[in-house]
This record gives sequence, C-alpha cells and structure tokens, in this order.
Amino acid sequence: MQVARVKRERCSTADCNRCIRVCPVSHKDKPVIYIGRNKKATVIEELCNGCGKCVRICPEKAIEMITIPDPVDETTAAIDFAEISAETVTDAAVAVSMEEPKQIAPPRKKTPEEKVASKKIEYSARVVRTLIACTLGLIAGIASFFLAGTPDAEFGEQAAPLIGILILLVAVVIQRTIFRLIWIDTKNIGMKDWFYQVFMTFVMWYLTWTMILTTSLLPRP
Repeated sequence: MQVARVKRERCSTADCNRCIRVCPVSHKDKPVIYIGRNKKATVIEELCNGCGKCVRICPEKAIEMITIPDPVDETTAAIDFAEISAETVTDAAVAVSMEEPKQIAPPRKKTPEEKVASKKIEYSARVVRTLIACTLGLIAGIASFFLAGTPDAEFGEQAAPLIGILILLVAVVIQRTIFRLIWIDTKNIGMKDWFYQVFMTFVMWYLTWTMILTTSLLPRP
C-alpha cells in the first residue's frame, strides 16, 4: 500500500500548514499529519490512506508517496487449498477452532506531540472561521446601506430595510460553502460554533450599517 512521507530537509512550516488542512482523514482527536518539535511536518503512516492530496498541494514538493508492505491479517492468511489434501484442510480447521480467541489491542493513545498538533489545528480553524464571519458581516453592512434605499433625514430610516436583513441571511448561509472551499471540515463544527458564527456576522453587520447610516445623516458644514 502507498502512504505519504515527508522529506524533512525540504519541509518549511514557517508559513505553510497546507498538508495538515487538506488531509481528508485527519480529525481533531486523530491527526494524520502534525507538526513536531522540530517544526517539520510528520505523517503517521499507520493512519494514512494514500490519497496523495498532501503531495499535490505541498509548495515545497517535500512530500512523496512511498510503498510499504500491506499489513498481514493472520486470521485470513491465504492458503492454497489446491495443493493440499482434504484431510489436511480438515485438520487445520479443527486446530483453528481450538485456538483461544485473540485479544483486541486497546486503542492507541495520542502522544503529547499529537495532542499539541490537534489543538493547534483546532485553534487555527477557529481563528479563520471568526475572521470569515466578521468579514462577511462587514461586507453585508456596507451592501445593506447602499442597497436599502436613500436614508430618511428626519427618521434615519432607509426605504427598504428588509433588503438589509436578506443580505445578512445570505452572508450567514454562504459561510458553509466558503469553509468547504478552503478545506475546513464542517462535520466537526457543533451547534455552539455555528451560533457563534451567526452572532459575529450579525454584530459586524449591525455595527457597520448603523455607523455608515449615522454618518450619512450628520449635518454637513
């Protein structure tokens, strides 16, 4: 089977973690690629599925695909029944049935480096999501001012304020699509995180629209 391996002498993670973000099988509690203490990307080959996305996205060409032996499943080892007699097959079946059941190994615990790497990935994703929410709220506020009609100088209202609300809804809905385009896994985003995204978008939209509207109604010298 093929897995990814990092050429550490060529890896530069000073301003690049693309391989971590693009890996489709990484999870918060089970990263496949992480940044070690030497500031180099490291692949856990036992967890890699060999998709090759990290190879294609690496700007330094520091990742390559290698072939490693497939893991041997002892319970399903191939037996050439054509070359042995029926009597031998029967004896083997009896022997297998008398074997004690094999114990299942406990789940592998994460190393301290893997825990730190998963926390860094989660923190970076939260920062990016917050920036997207605030930016969309700012853009929605500006668009609401210009598309909702001319402000009323007496009451400070615009002709069609509902257009501003529709623009806000669009800014909230398109966030999921933007996350997918920049390789952010939306499956791990919970309800609280989505509520936070909507709240930040709403706050930036409201503040931006209100500030521009107030400034436009101030008396001019």
